Amino acid sequence: MNPALPPIVLLTDFGLTDPFVGMMKGVIAGIAPEARIIDLTHGIRPRDIFQGAFVLCRSVDYFPKGTVFCAVIDPGVGTARKPIVLKTRDFYFVGPDNGLLWPAALANNIESCVCLDNPAYFLPQVSNTFHGRDIFAPVSARICLGTPVENLGSEMDTPVSLELPRPEPIGENLVLTVIDRDQFGNLTLNLSPEAFQVFVDSSFSLEFKEQGITVFHHTYGEADDNHPFILAGSSGFIEVAVKNGSAAQSLGADVMDQFQLRIGSILPKVLR
Repeated sequence: MNPALPPIVLLTDFGLTDPFVGMMKGVIAGIAPEARIIDLTHGIRPRDIFQGAFVLCRSVDYFPKGTVFCAVIDPGVGTARKPIVLKTRDFYFVGPDNGLLWPAALANNIESCVCLDNPAYFLPQVSNTFHGRDIFAPVSARICLGTPVENLGSEMDTPVSLELPRPEPIGENLVLTVIDRDQFGNLTLNLSPEAFQVFVDSSFSLEFKEQGITVFHHTYGEADDNHPFILAGSSGFIEVAVKNGSAAQSLGADVMDQFQLRIGSILPKVLR
């Protein structure tokens, strides 16, 4: 490995049972054998562009400038959807133009968007079902080696966007959406701990399917077993958790379900 080269970070929904991830790494190694390859995750739920976008967006700040993110959640592979690279202030994002790359790239100031339509940088044979291996992996390797993005294809102006849902005020209450569920069953809601802090010293109830959560803890260890509670998660959002259990199973909740935050004080104007 050459520490002078930026790392290539892989995010996919391929899992680790099939050989797909290994093939992508093999392609990269054949072009840039000294490149450092980091697996962010290959456990994104199959075809879940939203989860992939959220995980990518919450992760990029922990990588050095110049990192090449190769992200592949691509249910539209082989269709008219475009393969793209987004160059931002600090990073490169390579993958399908389906919104997957958008939140992370937008947060880092997009400088250019290129449609990958120069086959000179692909594998000689491109399948209709595995652009991760045949397009995105070789392009990522070339970027890592210093190929200018303008060489990779033609400039484009309108990549597909994807936005995380915002808290929705309804009267004096707030409707929150589950934007992620991890393997422990913790549920991430679309409200920052700073915004939620307004309610911690007031009476509140976070409600879902006639179940109410009225407890906030700073750590998992403070909570009682088998009782849902709220805490500030490492993702920069509040989470619903169950100590030594699964909030998702306990509440019967999943991604994109909505909770209602009922509060005993007036909803702050900043959230209106």
